[in-house]
Amino acid sequence: MRRFYLTPLAAICGITLSHLGYAAEAPPAEQSIERINVIGTNPHRYQTSSGNSLFGQELEYLEMPRVIDVLPEQLLLDQKVTELEDALRNVPGVSLSDGFGGSNNDYLIRGFRRNTIYRDGLRIASNFRVNTSNLESIRVIKGPASITYGQVEPGGLVDVITKKPLDERRLYSEVRAGSWDNYMFQGDLSTPIGDKAAVRANVSLQDSGYFRDNFDIKRNVIALTGRYDLSSSTRLTASYEYRDEFRSFDRGTMTVATANGREIVNRLMDIPRSRRFGDDSEEIDTRFEFSSVGLNHLFANGWQLDIRAAWENTYSNDLQSRPAAELITDASAPIVDGFITSPDFNNHVKPYYEDGDRIFLARRTDGNREYQRHADYQQLRLTGDWQLAGMTHRLAFGADRNNYHDARYFIATPITMGTPATGALFDIANPVYGMLPTELPTEGAERIHAATEDYGFFANDYLQLTEQLSVLFGGRWDFSDVDGDGPADTVNEFSPQVALNYRLLDNLSAFVSYSEAFAPNTTFKLEANGQSSETELFPPENSKQYEVGAKGQFFEGKLNSSLAVYKIEKDNVLTQVDNEFQLVKGQQSQGVELNINGQPLPGWTVMAGYAYTDAEISTGNNAGNRPRNVAEHTASLWTSYEFHQGAWQGVGAGVGAFYMGDRFGDDNNSWRLGSYTTVDLSLWYTLPVAYDGNIRLQLSAKNLFDEEYYSASGGDLRVSVGSPRSMFASVSATF
Repeated sequence: MRRFYLTPLAAICGITLSHLGYAAEAPPAEQSIERINVIGTNPHRYQTSSGNSLFGQELEYLEMPRVIDVLPEQLLLDQKVTELEDALRNVPGVSLSDGFGGSNNDYLIRGFRRNTIYRDGLRIASNFRVNTSNLESIRVIKGPASITYGQVEPGGLVDVITKKPLDERRLYSEVRAGSWDNYMFQGDLSTPIGDKAAVRANVSLQDSGYFRDNFDIKRNVIALTGRYDLSSSTRLTASYEYRDEFRSFDRGTMTVATANGREIVNRLMDIPRSRRFGDDSEEIDTRFEFSSVGLNHLFANGWQLDIRAAWENTYSNDLQSRPAAELITDASAPIVDGFITSPDFNNHVKPYYEDGDRIFLARRTDGNREYQRHADYQQLRLTGDWQLAGMTHRLAFGADRNNYHDARYFIATPITMGTPATGALFDIANPVYGMLPTELPTEGAERIHAATEDYGFFANDYLQLTEQLSVLFGGRWDFSDVDGDGPADTVNEFSPQVALNYRLLDNLSAFVSYSEAFAPNTTFKLEANGQSSETELFPPENSKQYEVGAKGQFFEGKLNSSLAVYKIEKDNVLTQVDNEFQLVKGQQSQGVELNINGQPLPGWTVMAGYAYTDAEISTGNNAGNRPRNVAEHTASLWTSYEFHQGAWQGVGAGVGAFYMGDRFGDDNNSWRLGSYTTVDLSLWYTLPVAYDGNIRLQLSAKNLFDEEYYSASGGDLRVSVGSPRSMFASVSATF
């Protein structure tokens, strides 16, 4: 029978609907059950399923004519993942972007930058960092996925799947400590309530420093979920998450002009990785609430109806030390404590850096103040099978609506120019902090508003033509409406998909697919004084992908592998030329991806991948160049082994190597970030305790060989600095 989980807080604050299957029936009381107590990690916690994430109805791994990479919760625990970017290192074809000072999760898939994060299949309005402590798995869907998901970039999307109530009682807790005073506690309790209900609660508390100077992270999360069976065929589900997060804002390091082009200053000068070019006052302070409710009904004929509604409320303030320009001078320039002291100063300014020169930054303080976002989501799915002409049609129909409203102030101070009236310049070699304003009053400022409503309808049909050959075809009609005064307030677009899947052998299939994606072109004009704005909507972006590939399952289905070759084209991209917006051809990408993951033998886990990404800008002055942050080659390998018997029972170890190829730091391809490889290591020992539980002791190292690298570029004056070696120790208990 199904069980219920509904917390009073979730019931009051709002709730989510999840599509969940029936629990297995209990065996007869007289049946003898053999119980096996395994000391160590439950192997089922590594097993994953792509589920209904792309089609709308369940498809097996070899049936799905597309590539979906799934990262399970146990992998996140083994690798001590606290940020989404750490998890995405395991996915071939993913490069990192800079995340705007670390305030959000930012990445590129198959050469295209993400436009949003999805949560349990819903396109979330907020762009803040993902809470990984409440994740059951992470799904990375490659290529256009607008049919089911709506507006997406053509490279793919990330859908984070949150934890749901379990059928059995389970208690997990962990205490973690690591480098830079990094402390974290996690608690996870799931329990059935009678025969019809179940509840689950997750709590996470983090108080952490970082290798960057004067950098703090404080993140407190509570997540509640529940389910209740109204009948044997109808289930109600609900969830609520509250997050309070503070983190320092960090734009990383910078580049500087040299005689041979731009170069990262840390490679030219004695500047440590820990040094920030911002001030201690930089911050982003966020409060996030997400609640949902859902209903799943199974009809007598096997069809299912899913209805979900969700609500999101966000409040935040950020304060940034924004670099506006670099200034290079000779060593004798008349600048003391950041102030110009002589009228002949211009005679000391140089066009590019040479050994012994000085580098200054002109900066300002700015930020979004009293930022508020409210969003509501509605989603409907109807799925089932239909027999026609002796063939089985597996059908999925859906409709969804997303409604967003933002309100904020944007405040900026004047740019420092080295004079008493404007403020001091910042000397990156001999920094003086505390010279910028730390307050951004909103009195007299105009509040900026933006509103968007998106809705769409889709239909998919997975048709079994023969025992070996299947065809998937479908389409989606999207509509987007913004509250603006531009050339158009509403746009709509139809996106089709078609795919063939052929079962070559019982454990091997081949597929070919064509799909399209849609994304609206919305501009947001902010006046120079930051006091007014205008939102405009232009004809939408269009993109399409051609893909061919093969999938295999080995070791009795315990090891999955895939090989895919693709080409993506993106057109109708909105760009700004001479202060005017124009629609141009955008970008194309083609490549090859290989992926292997699973548990081929008891105790042995492997996840490996390689991707070649040939991305190219299609038009403008940078036509033919590779987009910034896109690596041609990416590769990763994580493998672990745990002894489940013998004298070493409970001992386990995991090692991972993650390679990121060389990337350009700008679309002009004028400077490079470089390539890098980081190695992680984890060692653990699991020992049994009473009540069928266990305690796990773990020691982990990230970037074991202390590789110095630069993970992403946000521009010439915003380069993300990779984390040096860090160590973590943890104690966890499961009952």
